Amino acid sequence: MSRLIKNKINLIRNLPPELGKRRQDLLSIVEYVIENTRPENLIRKTSFTMPARSKKIYVIAIGKAARPMAEAVKNILGKRIKKILFADRGHPLPTQDSIRNAKKIVDFAVKRSLDDFVIVLVSGGGSVMFTLPVMGVTLSDLITTTSVLLASGATIQEMNIVRKHLSQVSGGNLARLLSPAKVLGLVISDVIGNDLSSIASGPLTPDSSTFKDAICVLKKYKLLKKIPSRVLKHLSKASSETPKPGSPCFKNVSMKIIGDHMTVIEKALEKGRQLGYQPIPVTNKLSGESSTVATFMTKNAAHWNKKSKKPLLYISAGETTVTLRGKGAGGRNQEFVLSALREIDERMTVLSVGTDGVDGSCPSAVAGAIGDTANKGADIEKYLRDNDSYHYFKKHGGLIKTGKTRTNLGDLVIIAVS
Repeated sequence: MSRLIKNKINLIRNLPPELGKRRQDLLSIVEYVIENTRPENLIRKTSFTMPARSKKIYVIAIGKAARPMAEAVKNILGKRIKKILFADRGHPLPTQDSIRNAKKIVDFAVKRSLDDFVIVLVSGGGSVMFTLPVMGVTLSDLITTTSVLLASGATIQEMNIVRKHLSQVSGGNLARLLSPAKVLGLVISDVIGNDLSSIASGPLTPDSSTFKDAICVLKKYKLLKKIPSRVLKHLSKASSETPKPGSPCFKNVSMKIIGDHMTVIEKALEKGRQLGYQPIPVTNKLSGESSTVATFMTKNAAHWNKKSKKPLLYISAGETTVTLRGKGAGGRNQEFVLSALREIDERMTVLSVGTDGVDGSCPSAVAGAIGDTANKGADIEKYLRDNDSYHYFKKHGGLIKTGKTRTNLGDLVIIAVS
């Protein structure tokens, strides 16, 4: 296996032996997890059958893992696939490419018949990459709304409630457009609890949320005056709801999750044991404000299991949030590690990465960070106040660089205690 972490050698160079080994082990776990959760590996292990009557097979691939998922399905079905359409451009903010690709898929979807079989490959990022604004709302409106939601600390579920009610293809609308064709959705989940209506804003899934719920999200985070007037007007008008549970458009739709946060934890546990640790799964539903969660977990890590004769690994997966108060650069994973550094001692190493290889908005591509006493500086609070974790780790070392990994299963957090 080729080295996934591009700066791995620099991250372990010139460290005391015990510290260097802990870092090397944690970085090796990251590489193992990502390699074993690549879409091609997940799809290869998935069994699915073709409907007997289907004469034509089509593929729609949505999200960050769209290309490798489509390649894997093509390797299985070959020339039986008549056409593949992609929606994999624009993230974390929508672009003209996002809209252009969505229009192509809509034009294709409305022509489908009962004899068609459509495999829809869904992965994280699809809320933005597969979007078509409702009438009266512009791309600029969507970008502004997405930006203020990202900065507010809203959860992915809350953000998607708003986005579903601003899109012609989210919240079950793709299923409505494809009906009456037979549809199989294969899903890589980056959402806590695997709520299908939240993954990529649920294009194939009944939506139980309402326009009123979308307004409530905006009120909760005091965003009513920050979003464009056209968006607020559309949400307040509440003229055309998303398809709800029981709608006939879902009759021929089946869904299957092929990878999720638990997949990440299982692979991390597997590699941790191989390396001689006692790995302990903490949660596959990690959420909350990144700095608060990091402080709590790190404070308690050294006391959770003092009787173990082996070094410990506390392993979690999920997705925290960051409420932006400063003007710095970074992401939730870097902020997690920076916050954790305040609590660690010489026995501990903390790592947090996005399995997609992208953490927040940084001047260069960063997946996350690793921290221990080797990069524990005296200026942590200053950088935390400005949400500037990227520049802290650029100064003190610890940035993890992978490039885009072609998968997306949320975040992996590991706390090692010797």
